[in-house]
Amino acid sequence: MRPMPKLFSSVFVKLFAILVLAGIGINLAIILFIGSFRDHISASYESHLARYIDFLVREIGEPPDLDRARRLAAETEMKIAYDSSTTHWSTDPAEAFPAPMRYHAMRFQDGRIRVGSFHGHHVLFVTQNDGRFTFFVPRAPGAEEKIKRFGFILLLGITLLLTAVYFAIRRVLKPLNWLAHGVRQLAQGQLAHRVPVRSDDELGALSRSFNVMTEQLNQLIKAKERLVLDVSHELRSPLTRLKVATAMLPEGDGKQSISEDIREMEAKITELLETARAVGTKAELRRAPTDLARLVSDAAAGFGGRPPGLRLEAPAQPMVMALDAHQIKRALDNVIDNALKYSRPESPPVSIGLHLREACAVVTVRDRGIGIPPADLPLVFEPFYRVDPSRSARTGGYGLGLSLAKTIVEAHGGRIEIDSEYGEGTTVRVLLPL
Repeated sequence: MRPMPKLFSSVFVKLFAILVLAGIGINLAIILFIGSFRDHISASYESHLARYIDFLVREIGEPPDLDRARRLAAETEMKIAYDSSTTHWSTDPAEAFPAPMRYHAMRFQDGRIRVGSFHGHHVLFVTQNDGRFTFFVPRAPGAEEKIKRFGFILLLGITLLLTAVYFAIRRVLKPLNWLAHGVRQLAQGQLAHRVPVRSDDELGALSRSFNVMTEQLNQLIKAKERLVLDVSHELRSPLTRLKVATAMLPEGDGKQSISEDIREMEAKITELLETARAVGTKAELRRAPTDLARLVSDAAAGFGGRPPGLRLEAPAQPMVMALDAHQIKRALDNVIDNALKYSRPESPPVSIGLHLREACAVVTVRDRGIGIPPADLPLVFEPFYRVDPSRSARTGGYGLGLSLAKTIVEAHGGRIEIDSEYGEGTTVRVLLPL
C-alpha cells in the first residue's frame, strides 16, 4: 500500500474533510432539488405565458395592427415583431431581434406557439395564418445583479461557516495534540509531565486517565529504584560479616571458594548501586570542557592486552565538549568491555572510532564476535537482561553494563544505537550532541 500523505494522517484534517464533503453533498442535493423544482415551475410558467401571448395576438387583431402592438408592448414591456410575405414591422425598430439560430432550443411547444430563451430572456414564436409573431419578454431589470449579489453572499457565508467549523474542530480536538505530546514526553522518560485537562467530555476523561497512569508509573518506577537501592545497601552489612567470618577460617579450598563468591556478590551489589544511582545522573552531572578524543583514547588504553585486541581510529585534533568525563568514561568502558567479552580470541581486533555526524559526536565500537540474535536485540538495554540464559558472570557479567551506559548517555542528551548480525558481530554507536 502507498503511504498516506502526511496532510491526511491527522484526525483533525480527516474530520474537517468529512464535514466539507458532507457540506458539498448537501449543497449538490439542494441544487438538484431546486433545479428540478425550477424546471417544473418554468414549464408551468411557460405554459401560462404561451396562453397569455395567444391572448395578446388576438388583441393585436387580424390583420395585425401596429398601433395596438405598440400600446401592448408599452404596457407589458415586451418587444413585438411581425413578419409575413407582405408585412414586416417591429415595436422597437431601433433594436434588431437576435437571429433565430441564436435562440436556445425550444423548451415548450403548444401547436402554433413555441417558447425559447436567449440569455435568460423568453422568446415566443406564434404562427398566425401566413405570418409569424415574435414576442421578446425581457428578464426583470436588475435580476442578474441580484443573482450575482446572492451568489457572492452565499459564497461568503459558506466560507465563514467553514472557517468557524475549522476552528471549532481544532478547539475540540486540541486535547489530542496534548495527549500526543504527553506520550512523546513519556517515551523520553519525562514521567513528571502532565496533560492539561480543560473539559469534561471523553477527551477530558482520557487526559485524566493518562495523568493517573503516568503518576502510577512514576511511583512504580521510583518504588522499584528504592527497592534496588535499599536491598543493595542492606546486603552490604551481612557481606561484611561474612568477609570477617571467612578471614577467620583456616586456609583451604573451601575458604578460597567462599571468598570468590563473596567478591562476586560485592561486585554485583556495587554495579546495582551504580545503576540505581545513575537514574538521577542528569541532575548530578558535573559537566566541564572535555576532549572526547582523549577520553576515548584513555578508555581504550584501559583494556590493553585483552584478546582479541583493540584498534583505535580517533582524530588527532581535540574534540572538546561539555561532558561529565567520569560518567562518559564509565559508559564507554561498559561498551568496550562487552565488545571484548563477546569476541572470540581469534576474531579481528575490536575497532573504536570517533567522527562527527550532523550535530553529534559519534563513538563507534565494532566487534567481529558472536553477535546478538534478532529476538534479543531490542532487549539488550534492559537492566538484568542477558542474552546468555546461564547468567554466568564469566560469560557476560550481570546484565547491567549496557543499561548503565544508556542511562548515562541519555542524561547527556544523547542516545545509543546498536546493530548486530548473529554470528558476525555487533556495532554500538554512542551519539553525544555537540
